[in-house]
Amino acid sequence: MKIATRTATNTQVEIVSVNGGWTKIRAIGQQKIINVRNGELTGHTEVTAPIVRQYVKEAAVTAETVIAKASARAKMDIAERKNGKVDPLYLPQYTTYTTAMADGSKKRSIDKGDSVAVALRALTLDGVYAKASAATGLSQVGLRDRFAHLNPGMQRMNLGNMIRKALKETANA
Repeated sequence: MKIATRTATNTQVEIVSVNGGWTKIRAIGQQKIINVRNGELTGHTEVTAPIVRQYVKEAAVTAETVIAKASARAKMDIAERKNGKVDPLYLPQYTTYTTAMADGSKKRSIDKGDSVAVALRALTLDGVYAKASAATGLSQVGLRDRFAHLNPGMQRMNLGNMIRKALKETANA
C-alpha cells in the first residue's frame, strides 16, 4: 500500500490509483475515495501492514476527539455561540424532510421546523414569493428584482427570513 501526505489538509492518505494527472485517494481507515491532482500529494511511501494499523488507530482516536468536542459544544449555552459563522456541529439542530409538492414531485428540504418553515415547505418558489409579498406588503415584482441574482434556495431562504421578521414585528406591535 502506498501512502502520501495531502498538502491541502496536511494529512496522511492512502493512494488508491493514479491516472494521468489525477490520483484517487482516501483517508487512512476510511472508505470514501476522492480525486485530487497529483501536485497535491507529497512524500509518497510504500508501507507495510503494521504501519497501516497504526494509522487506523490514530484515525479512530481523532474521530473520538471530534465526537467528544461535538458533545461538549452541543451543551454550550446559546448565548455563548459565535454569530456570523455556521459551525457544522450545529447541523444536528436541523431536520431533513421529504415533501410532496402540489404537482406530485418530491422535494428534499432542511430546516429547523418552525411555523414559517413548515408553511413554506410544500410551496413552489412562486408560492413563497406570494406569501412573502402578503406578509411584508411589498410587491412580488419588487421582491423578484431584489433577489433575481440569487439561486432558488437562497431566494427561498431570504424570503422566509423576511416573513419571519414581518411576523415578529406584527407580534411585537
